[in-house]
Parts: sequence; C-alpha cells; structure tokens
Amino acid sequence: MDPRFSLTLVGLSHRTASVAVREQYVVSQGDVPGCLRALKATEGVCEAFVLSTCNRTEVLVIGERGRDLSSPVRTQVFRNLGAEHLYAYEDVQALIHFYRVASGLDSLVLGESEILGQIKRGMELAQAEKTLGSTLQALLQQALHTGKRVRTETPVGQGTLSVARVGVDVAARVFGPFNSVSTLIVGAGETGILVARHMKGAGAKELSFANRTLARAENAAHEFGGKAWPLDLLSEATRGADLVVACVEASEFAVTPAHFDAKSLKRRDRPMLVVDLSIPRAVDPAVTQLPNVLLYDMDDLGKVVRENKQGRDLAVEGTAEILVSELHKYLAGRAYAAFGPAIATLRQRFETVRDEVLDSIAGAKSDPKDVQLAHELTKRLMDVAMAQMKEGARSTRSEEALDREYQRFLDHLG
Repeated sequence: MDPRFSLTLVGLSHRTASVAVREQYVVSQGDVPGCLRALKATEGVCEAFVLSTCNRTEVLVIGERGRDLSSPVRTQVFRNLGAEHLYAYEDVQALIHFYRVASGLDSLVLGESEILGQIKRGMELAQAEKTLGSTLQALLQQALHTGKRVRTETPVGQGTLSVARVGVDVAARVFGPFNSVSTLIVGAGETGILVARHMKGAGAKELSFANRTLARAENAAHEFGGKAWPLDLLSEATRGADLVVACVEASEFAVTPAHFDAKSLKRRDRPMLVVDLSIPRAVDPAVTQLPNVLLYDMDDLGKVVRENKQGRDLAVEGTAEILVSELHKYLAGRAYAAFGPAIATLRQRFETVRDEVLDSIAGAKSDPKDVQLAHELTKRLMDVAMAQMKEGARSTRSEEALDREYQRFLDHLG
C-alpha cells in the first residue's frame, strides 16, 4: 500500500455480538449513503466503504498514516457499543480479515455466497457517493476475486451455502419430511424466495407467503404454489401453519404473540416452529411464552452450525494458500502503484538526457537511425528500471512473511 496512507477496519459480527446487539447497529441500505458521506467528511479519511449484513457491520476507511481513525469510526457508526463487541484491524491484518469475509470463512454459515453480492452492492453505493477511490476499489475487487477462488478451488464452496438453507435444515430436524408441513414465509424478498426454493427442494408442498406489498406475495405464491396474504391478515395466515419463517426488514417486530391463536396452539399434536432469519429481528421473543411454539433466531442457527466444527475444519484446508497468494498480489500491486510518480519522473529524466546527448553530438543534423537507436536504448533502459521496481514491490512483503502473519491472525481468532 502507499506508505502515506493506512487501512483501518472496524466492525462487529456474529463472532463478537449477539443478535440483540447486532440488530442495533445494522446500517440499512437507505442509511448507507449518509453514513458514507459522514465518514468521508471525517478529518484524515480519504476513502470509505460500509458493509452491513444480517451478521456483521463493518467499516473500511483509507486515511492518512499516523492518524487514529478507529475512534472516529466508532463514534460515527458504533456509538455507545462496548469494546468487547468490536474488533479493529490495521493494514495487513485488516486485509486478512476482509479477504476471509469475502471468502465466506468468517461467515455464520461457512462459505455462504450471499456475502459476495453484499460486497458488490456496498461498492455500488460507495461509488455513487464518491467515497471509493483507487485503493479501496482495488482492494474490494481483489477480495471478490479471492472469494470466488476459494469457493471454486476448495471444499468451502460445497454444501450449505446460506442462512436460508440452514433455517430449512433446522426445520427438517423438527419435522422430518416436509410433505405434510404447512409453511408460511413472512417476507417475499430475496431471502424469502431462497427459503421457498430450499423448501420445495426438500419436498414441501404447502407454501404460503405474507408480505407488506401483496403483489410480491402473490408473485411468490404463483411461482411456488400456495396462498398470498397481506401482513395485516397475518393472524389469519398463521392459523394453518406448522412452520413460520420470517425474512423481513422492519424497525419493529412484524410477528408478535398477538398473531397466534393460543387456544389452537394448545390443541396441536406437534409444536409450531418459528424461524427468524431477520436482523433486526422480525419476531418478538415473547412468542416463546405461547404454548407449543419453538423459536429459532440467528444466534440459535449459529449454535447449530457450530455443532459441525469438524466439517468446517476439513473444508477450510487449502484456503490459506489462496488467501496469502492473493494478499501478496494486492500488496505488490499497490507498492508498485506507489512508484507511479517516481516512474514518471524517471521516464522524463531519461528522455531529457537522451535529447541532450543527441544535441551535443549532432545537433540539428542528427541521423534518423541514430535518433531511432537512442529512443530504443532509452526504452530498454526504462524497461530494466521498471523491472527492478516491480521486483522491489514484490519483495516488500514476501509470501512467507504473509503466511506467518496469516497464521498469527488465525491463532488470535482461537
């Protein structure tokens, strides 16, 4: 990286904070532009990027080296949040962390692919607000490339790839086959549709959709079969459901105890399962006080995922080599880019000296062949100088040193 600037990353995730904490610091799509503008206006910040998903909120900024930028980022995005819930990384450590995020190695569900789309959307917002410069642009592009390589070349890309899929797997533990399970999906957005696809793939026959915009629920019902409900009729929609999956962006609980008939719940011969895939949470935790109701939120899904730790450990084999290689490419590229002004000066100096020598030898009567030879010599000398600069850039931080730093990072995670 350019020695004049440094990279700072501050964030929280499912590793450091419960769903009750994470939901307080989600930056909605509509709020990201204002957050980016505020970060860019912070003294010392040159570039800014925000990534906010159901399981993490992270801020990356490029700023003047030697200036503490983690404190103003905390104030801007994580005000009043205890230090135990936050992590902050600088430069190479920040790169390592973010490349792991893009590769699905730091996800609640190992290898989940949704993060790549979320990074791309974050880039689009940052580009629109002009807070994404050449340094962050290159970093994010390289991270996306790394994430794709990890999923393509290692077992990380196999198996369960989304929170929606884990939610369906949890439901299968409770109900077994889905052929007699009536499912209500609250929310007909991207996650709701993904849940429906997994449910259909698992043999579900009765799927219904409830959504604020009835037309979206109707479209989903038409695609997958079943019935569409407006949210204001949610109480009626839950009566025939065995499984309720909530995938809603809301500032308050969309599903509450009032949406369930306690008397009919008592008469059930099997529990009703409610799975909340939303952050902020869409389901009021008080629904667990109802008879025969089981509630799983994102923290509960995390416990299920962690039960398969051995499978996770086997899947990540081979990822370190890819990440270290891609980190080295990025750092070498940025180091070489930092030579830009020196290269321009050197090229101009070579050309000036060449012209001075030609003038001193032959003046205005220079032979065209001599001029051509002088230009070719200048080009070759410049190529040699640039090759030396590239080699210097590559050796600024060897892959061996990066590998050691990566292992220290993993040891720190525990």
